[in-house]
Amino acid sequence: MKKLRTTIGVIVDTLGSLIIYVLIAAAILFMAGQAKHYYEVGYGVFSQQGKDAKGTGKVVQFTVEEGTTATGLAEKLEEAGLVESARLFLIQERVSDYAGQYVAGTYALSSEMTTEDIMKVISGTEVSPYATTAEPAAEEPAQEAPQS
Repeated sequence: MKKLRTTIGVIVDTLGSLIIYVLIAAAILFMAGQAKHYYEVGYGVFSQQGKDAKGTGKVVQFTVEEGTTATGLAEKLEEAGLVESARLFLIQERVSDYAGQYVAGTYALSSEMTTEDIMKVISGTEVSPYATTAEPAAEEPAQEAPQS
């Protein structure tokens, strides 16, 4: 009977140690996953890259309406395919010099633009490099041929 109790004690001790090791491993994996996630968010905030690489982006006529909130703007930009993530845009917008400075209007924006570039355009600070402002040349009146 004493031998049985000793064997059961050893098994319980072993299982207890195993459970502790599994919990420690799970905690380490969880922390590594969180560290990776926050690194990616931080990198996204400070790397300032456009959604698409240069030469592969799409140009969209994007309208900012009067009274648009930062959250509404971020969601519309994501839906239009101009930014990778509305959440990441919100963070970048908050730390930019243009936070909350939106001017209502329609702008030519590209998915190649960085968040800062987009903010400069929709704040009225800069003109979009994708804007098509060229107007057709005015037709000159036809001159009559001299009569001989």
